[in-house]
Amino acid sequence: MPKTPIEIMESVYEQASHKSLKSLLAGLPDEIIQYLKIVVENAATQKAVLGVTFTSLVYKIYEPTQDIRKHQEGMKSGYSGRTFDTKYVTPFLKRKFPHFAMAESAWLTRSLEQPRPFNLSFPGKIRNQVLKSAFLNILDRIEKDKNLAPKILVALMGLMLELMKSDEILFENVEITRDISIARIIEALSQHIRYNYGKGVVGTARLPVLAIYSVYNLIMPNVGRYSGKMLMPLESHTSPDSRSKSLGDIDVRNEDGSPFESVEIKHNKPITADMVGIVYRKIQNTKIDRYYILTTSEPNFEDYDSVKREIEKYEKIHSCQIIVNGVIPSLKYYMRLINNPQDIIEEYTKWLEFEFKRASGIKREHLKVWQEIRQEILNLE
Repeated sequence: MPKTPIEIMESVYEQASHKSLKSLLAGLPDEIIQYLKIVVENAATQKAVLGVTFTSLVYKIYEPTQDIRKHQEGMKSGYSGRTFDTKYVTPFLKRKFPHFAMAESAWLTRSLEQPRPFNLSFPGKIRNQVLKSAFLNILDRIEKDKNLAPKILVALMGLMLELMKSDEILFENVEITRDISIARIIEALSQHIRYNYGKGVVGTARLPVLAIYSVYNLIMPNVGRYSGKMLMPLESHTSPDSRSKSLGDIDVRNEDGSPFESVEIKHNKPITADMVGIVYRKIQNTKIDRYYILTTSEPNFEDYDSVKREIEKYEKIHSCQIIVNGVIPSLKYYMRLINNPQDIIEEYTKWLEFEFKRASGIKREHLKVWQEIRQEILNLE
């Protein structure tokens, strides 16, 4: 009687966790090892390819007679890869490898959901041609030798674990001197938020959100205004406000759960009158006390007078204060409310790690740059 999909994955995970990577890769053809490395190394930007590869391997072990290239039930002798992924694989990845997991299923990616078999001539538009070739060749090799599937799956998990271990270096503690100035701290946060990460690195807009969220975590216990209030957990970067029912990127609520204060943060976008109008439509049926619109853009406004007029218009019909400002000026103000301003560095690092591990926008490049900036702060005299 075959093992269940969960038992298969748990068993392979145990093997991958307790053996050296060298032993896990031993005996596999060199080209397969290279293909697997390509899939794992590109997972930060192409998680769907990793997810489909992982799912296909598990299903091949579970149903050895199934041609896993035929990944949709509509294909002759096909199976539903998406259903199997959603039910078994993605939940497993979220538990064991959250940084590699998709939100729901790898098959929701357009380039992979096409009703065509994953053979070597698969037309799906995976932009990275080296990655596409590696992915298709892995599946082709599995079909030629189904006995390789367990060995390839344990090797894949081993490579994933190895990458996770290398990521831990990016979270190493940096002991920051306690007498470092607020100006130095602001300079560090500003450098990180405004750093040019290049076109290929998405998620940078999440950085100012984490900086302001870190401040809220530090000031709320000590500022009377927030007595009895609750700072809500960060929503995933991929969760739209309409679905999550949040009013902003950061939400503070009253004890009864009603909205008290919200912050919406724009990255490299000047604040406009239209943004104020959108905020009003969000809050018009609430009794929220304050709503902040903050931006990293310099200048902060496209047309300050029009923004001011829009705010004044809504002040006449709603008691909420709509406050507009830049992220950096706001950080400078908030920093003076923190008992130990140096704590913001550790707090910000903590939330960067949290977001990275749950794959909610923060990338390895963001962590590398922050590590470098922290080292510079430490060494400044």
